[in-house]
Amino acid sequence: MAGGGRFAEEFLGRKFPDNQADVYLLLKFDGNTMEEIASYYDDTAQICLDQGAIDILIADTEERSLPVWKTRGAFLEAIKASTSMMDEVDVVVPRNRVNDFVEFVHQLRQDIGIRIKSFGHAGDGNLHVYILRDDLSDEKWRELMRLAMKRMYAKARELQGQVSGEHGIGLVKRPYLKESLPEASLVLMRGIKQVFDPNNILNPHKVCQM
Repeated sequence: MAGGGRFAEEFLGRKFPDNQADVYLLLKFDGNTMEEIASYYDDTAQICLDQGAIDILIADTEERSLPVWKTRGAFLEAIKASTSMMDEVDVVVPRNRVNDFVEFVHQLRQDIGIRIKSFGHAGDGNLHVYILRDDLSDEKWRELMRLAMKRMYAKARELQGQVSGEHGIGLVKRPYLKESLPEASLVLMRGIKQVFDPNNILNPHKVCQM
């Protein structure tokens, strides 16, 4: 959770349980019994502390967990409400490179002078990064958005990632996908589409017509 917490608090009119860190990692446990789940807490907490966590909050009751997950669930709407327009960069990187990408985004925001907010799924390296227009002119918005996208997709490739973690490619990401995948993979995709859609009537003029 990076970049959306304060906006979600304001959007919901509800405080997140803690405000001492810049970034929060939310972990959810599964098990057959409450005792089994509780047994995971100590080891996990120690790993987090060993890796530099400031503190650990165990939200083991509905009263404790509700504000945490309410805040997380409101990130996107809160970010939307904070700006005039936005566009998303949805990338995926190896899990051990998530922090590298997030730090890169923070630096990029300073380098090009545009507001960027991000959050994602640490468990699979899937990141949602939002470029915010605010009061930029049409020309400046397009210029900085394209620059930010180009640099972020290039960084994802550098980190052995891809241009999309869970969303479709569509039209905007077509050139970035071509840079990220070998031609053999694209040929294979076109071949699969040809088998099921020989007349090219399903979602035409997109990825498989590059």
